[in-house]
Amino acid sequence: MKRLLLIPLYLALLPHVWAESPTFIDVHAHFQSGVNLSQGEKTALQWMDQFGISRSLLMSPPSVGDNKNRYDIEDLLFLTRDYPTRFSVLGGSSLNVMLHSISADRVDDSDRARFRARALQIADLGAVGYGEIAALHVSVPLMGQQHRYENIPADHPLLLLLADIAAERGLPIDLHCDLVPEEMPLPPVLRANKSNPDVLSENLNSLQRLLAHNPRAQIVWSHVGFEPLLTRNPQLVRTMLKQFPNLSMSFRLNRGHIKPAAALNPEREVKPVWLALLGEFPDRFMLGSDAFYDTDGTIKRGSSKEGLENFQHLLQALPEPVRTAVASGNAERIYHLTERSPQPTR
Repeated sequence: MKRLLLIPLYLALLPHVWAESPTFIDVHAHFQSGVNLSQGEKTALQWMDQFGISRSLLMSPPSVGDNKNRYDIEDLLFLTRDYPTRFSVLGGSSLNVMLHSISADRVDDSDRARFRARALQIADLGAVGYGEIAALHVSVPLMGQQHRYENIPADHPLLLLLADIAAERGLPIDLHCDLVPEEMPLPPVLRANKSNPDVLSENLNSLQRLLAHNPRAQIVWSHVGFEPLLTRNPQLVRTMLKQFPNLSMSFRLNRGHIKPAAALNPEREVKPVWLALLGEFPDRFMLGSDAFYDTDGTIKRGSSKEGLENFQHLLQALPEPVRTAVASGNAERIYHLTERSPQPTR
């Protein structure tokens, strides 16, 4: 009888159960728009507290052109002022605009000088990295019409320059690059967004050239585990990690899928092949929700309640010390989170 009486109490406390599970650092999160960001901060903290996120790395999504919702590091610095132990910020929305507005075969010295000056300014403002920077970014119907198709070669001269600056300043690059190992038709699920082309061109070679360009530049390839093309399978991931010591990845685990590139199966269990990969490269993986925190207390797109729960499923499936490394240790080391003090707003 006593057990039955305790059931309502347990259900009432269920949102806080994750607080007793491993805490982790979310290395990839956004605000839904650049308006009223202080309210978005409150939303982020509510979700972070509920799901055991000790710190979030906030950044703008990879904007192009004239986007009224675009924001950059200057708009995010209040986070490190208000909650210096809960938030760190990346910068680069303006860099992404330059990358996608200047053709790779037309970059001149003035472009390089302007790009470098902005990248150094972002570093001086206290960024812990550059991001989110997009090479190929397909438009996903579930993310809405504002989720744009973007495409440049990963070895764009300005992106190679950013790799050099990143190495110089010790700042990782958070890279969004939907992988096309060889030319392929657009998957049917993506055809609802008309900005996507019917055929996607191979981009693996240009990505490899970026990674090889400056081995001291840390590249964090975001959204492994569930990305729209489901092409980043474990065999390819293992090959890339072996070939490029400067490559790390952040998991996004919105849901499971039968395809090998999904880290979870449809029952939301971590697939053994991915657990083996984490054990083989325990120092190369982190967690990045891709949550878009809105001003109304919700996550508007990207991750979901289920996606945040899936991080805990993954962590609880890992043995120590792999669990601690993936949860927080790798993020602290790669982003130098314990070494950098937040800079005052300017």
